[in-house]
Amino acid sequence: MNLKGLLKKYNNLSLPVKAVFWFTICNFILKGISFITVPIFTRMLSTSEYGVASLYYSYEQIFIILATFELSLGAYQRGVLKFKEDIPLFTQSMQLLSTSLTMIFLVIFLLFSDQIVKLTGIPFNVFSVMFGYLILQPAYNAWLTRKRFYYEYKQSVIVTVLFAILTVGASMAAVTFIESTAYMKVTSMLWMEILFCLPFYLKNINVRNIIKNKEEVIFYWKYLLRFQIPLVFHSLSYLVLGQADRIMIGSMVGTSETAIYSVAYSLASVLSIFQVSINQSFKPWRYQKLEDKNYSDVKNVSNVLLIFMGVVVLAFILVAPEVMKLLFNPEYYDAIWIIPSVTLSVYFMFLYNIFTDIESYYGETRYIAVVSVICALVNIVLNYFAIEIFGYIACGYTTLFSYILFSMLHYFFMNKVCKENIGLEQPVDRKFILIFSMILLVSTIVITLLYNYNLIRLLLLLILLVILVIKRKVFIQLVKNIKKP
Repeated sequence: MNLKGLLKKYNNLSLPVKAVFWFTICNFILKGISFITVPIFTRMLSTSEYGVASLYYSYEQIFIILATFELSLGAYQRGVLKFKEDIPLFTQSMQLLSTSLTMIFLVIFLLFSDQIVKLTGIPFNVFSVMFGYLILQPAYNAWLTRKRFYYEYKQSVIVTVLFAILTVGASMAAVTFIESTAYMKVTSMLWMEILFCLPFYLKNINVRNIIKNKEEVIFYWKYLLRFQIPLVFHSLSYLVLGQADRIMIGSMVGTSETAIYSVAYSLASVLSIFQVSINQSFKPWRYQKLEDKNYSDVKNVSNVLLIFMGVVVLAFILVAPEVMKLLFNPEYYDAIWIIPSVTLSVYFMFLYNIFTDIESYYGETRYIAVVSVICALVNIVLNYFAIEIFGYIACGYTTLFSYILFSMLHYFFMNKVCKENIGLEQPVDRKFILIFSMILLVSTIVITLLYNYNLIRLLLLLILLVILVIKRKVFIQLVKNIKKP
């Protein structure tokens, strides 16, 4: 097919499909930048320093949740649809509340700074810069959310890619020309993030409008807190689920082993370009379909997306050993045996997001918090015994088990929410999800056992690609069926 024909097909796509396409490309570029820079930084920094940087980012995520409640994500995303008649004031209210929460948390941090610095090992001056970023970051997130909900993909893609290039470029330059340490990498990136997010923050400041509409602002604050507080527990627990293994490996084994485990996670997280971009782009579409009570569309599209995600996961697991040997030094090769489990976890992350979107649409965020706390506690206990008995590599498999449990529990609560709100009809296909997930699990185990048999793995990859080509019409039909909400 010539270029003119491809452009014609592209122009005929609906706006949501174009948005999904470009957000996916954008996230692919972002992860590509991260993917390329990971082996560069592992060469620029010692394994110990790289492990220290990985630990910092784990702690940073905890501070983001506690200091901002992540208001610019869950509650704001739902509120953009709910309060679409007055988005400017809603945005200003969210930013003011987020800033207030961050300042309160800053005071608490200053009161206990000595203990926190000693516990984390992170210098006070790094925390000081981090708080500047925590204040400004929600404004940037809110801007991206609005662009995604209205499928305004051009500006958001350009700005997001520029943000990634500048922040990564700043840290690489600082490590190269100033000092090859973990904290130089971290602080240089933070300063660039602050400079980039500042205009978005300043744009939302309107003191006169806030004072004039103080009753509406208070109403929005109540909505944001009521919606988001349960999700704070979810975010913390989810973070523990994703970061506890690295923190526990760092304390129980060593920072070098943390670096090896982080490399495996970084490689597996390449697949999150699909998980994140597809979920973010389809969230407003899914919400709108639920609003229209069009549950069959949600079900059918979810099934096809799960197949797509599963095929990508298996393909990546098949080529993971070659990717590792191509990009990293031999000292990181143990990460090969961690990749299958953490890669399959990405599929279950995508699966549970389908369930939580439905729970969130009906405002039942408390169930999300309950599941997250349970799975985080299970993960910590399993990590401890796995490290003691089998070594740090086993943490990848405890993480996979935890995400499977995550998906199962969320299905149970989503089912409960659906019965309470729409009766017996379900927007998901339980039987298909169960069978397909089992196939993926068994396939991953088989592929891992074949890691030393390169020819067989290559043959399996070719078979997988052939099946994908044969079934391509299913995905093409999916794209054609997605209309503008």
